Amino acid sequence: MRKSFALMTLLIAVSLSAVFAQNASGVFMGTAIRSLENPYHAVWARGAQAYADSVGGFTVIQTCEGSSEKQLNDIKALIAKAGKNAVFNIDPNESPNVIPIAKACEAAGVYFVTWWNKPDNIKVTDYPHWVAHISFSGIDAGEFMANTLFKKMGGSGKIVALQGMLANSVAVDRFQGLQNAIAKNPGIKLVAYDAADWERTKAFEKMKSFLVANPDVGGVWAANDDMALGALEAIRAAGLAKKVLVVGCDGVGEMLDAVKAGEAAGTVINPAFWQGGIGLALGLAAKDGKINVKTTPPEKRAFYAKAVEVTQDNIDKIIAEFVKGTPKYDWSDLYSNYVGPIK
Repeated sequence: MRKSFALMTLLIAVSLSAVFAQNASGVFMGTAIRSLENPYHAVWARGAQAYADSVGGFTVIQTCEGSSEKQLNDIKALIAKAGKNAVFNIDPNESPNVIPIAKACEAAGVYFVTWWNKPDNIKVTDYPHWVAHISFSGIDAGEFMANTLFKKMGGSGKIVALQGMLANSVAVDRFQGLQNAIAKNPGIKLVAYDAADWERTKAFEKMKSFLVANPDVGGVWAANDDMALGALEAIRAAGLAKKVLVVGCDGVGEMLDAVKAGEAAGTVINPAFWQGGIGLALGLAAKDGKINVKTTPPEKRAFYAKAVEVTQDNIDKIIAEFVKGTPKYDWSDLYSNYVGPIK
């Protein structure tokens, strides 16, 4: 395993060598995400490319495919080649991975932004080059998804739940939101739940098992859209489409189509295109001295951003803006989606 990662790091270094001369006067903009097979991260990568194109930087998209070790090695490889001529926008694979990532960037004097996953006891303000940690309230999203589903179920019935990676802080928060909603809706019974690690294929298999054990289930709460779509495939195969509704989070195109078709009750758009661009914009602004990280208020160093709630009632407007069109963002407005500090 160690040899394979070492070889992968070498290959990354070689590929960077090939492009370094082409970008000698620009900035390497590293985007570290899970996988381009994940629709949410695919949109994130497009946002990263759009921002880099707008400022003449060079985009390096790094996918870890679920491996925290690979993610860290890829980041170190770009730092080794680009040095301080790099900035990073990072979606840490798991919360514990934030610490070695922060140390690697800090040691090299590289500015970076992280999203979603961070141990609660780690303070962004302890790291001079950690520009910001940004998230969306997982608890609020989990509750909205649950309440939207419960409303469509008439306030009663059985549900099952598909969790994300259990070491992933946003997965924990979204599931807490579900539990909060269940506590306020005594007519709803959670009869089964399991982790599908954000993956559609795993969700499909687990949903098939859920349906065998609970043929009278009325709805599916999934911690992200990819898992919701996997569950929906199993529901369709069982001939239960539109009878057993799903909810998810991320607002990917297929999920919006499912909401429009009446197969899903709703989702939450965490604007991935904006995330992909604004994280790099913040990093570059710090690198160029346009913002001073040391004097930036703590509430702007770790904060929640604005999400978009989607239901069957507003789906036409959402599709027009996010599917048929491309949202327009002013990348210079670094805190345009700021909601408030992470407490």
